[in-house]
Amino acid sequence: MLEIFLVQMEVAPNDKAKNFAKVEALTQGIRMEADSLEGKANAGLIVLPEMFATGYLPLHPESAAEDFSSESAGETAQFLYKLAVRTGCAVMGAGISVKNACDIRTAPLTNHASVYMPCNADEYAYYDKRKPFFMEQGKFCAGDNINLFKINEWTIAPTICFDLRFPELYRDAVKAGAILFTVQAAWPEARINHWNTLLKARAIENQAYVAAVNCVSPDGKYTGNSQIINPQGEVIAQAESGKECVISASLDMESLLKYRKVFPVLKEI
Repeated sequence: MLEIFLVQMEVAPNDKAKNFAKVEALTQGIRMEADSLEGKANAGLIVLPEMFATGYLPLHPESAAEDFSSESAGETAQFLYKLAVRTGCAVMGAGISVKNACDIRTAPLTNHASVYMPCNADEYAYYDKRKPFFMEQGKFCAGDNINLFKINEWTIAPTICFDLRFPELYRDAVKAGAILFTVQAAWPEARINHWNTLLKARAIENQAYVAAVNCVSPDGKYTGNSQIINPQGEVIAQAESGKECVISASLDMESLLKYRKVFPVLKEI
């Protein structure tokens, strides 16, 4: 089993300290066994919204760019690692990085998802958004790869916000073995019906779990609607609209594999 936790939160613009404190407060009740990520117990995965540390989108994103390669490389990476250690979970954050960390001043920016494990101070996995949104274009470059990662027997494909509109990205990932998609987002209320519809579509067409976390804001621009969806397109956990909270679900590998066997749609791809 995989226990997944989605942190639906209000993200303060350009205030990392406040956002870190908010995540700490919301995740206080989460604690997995120390050996859960070694295959000896149920594992946990915490997922935070898109650009949770800075807000989407900083006025000068280049000034917010960080190195996520190890916990000592950047402020946000350090926070993610400490959160992983405290909770015993894998932690997936998202921020602004650069294509080449060797020259952080001139390299093109990437919208970056970063995964940290409690047992390793180096970045365990990462994903750079493959479909930058209109507001990002010009300053952000597209990621090159799917970049799957594993937690025990679970093969996971990270995606970010605007990626959700491109089904071919998810099909590429499921062909490579993905059984769980994560979506980290800053998705506006104005298009929330698209969010709800596309999340179900990605789950149904790929017979995979989808865990999608969105932010909220006091002005109502972002209302969350974070949710976890099973391979049949059924919502098994959903956050209250507009409210800060953590939602969770236990994902069952056996039921996923059984469903794929009984209704073998993926044999046709």
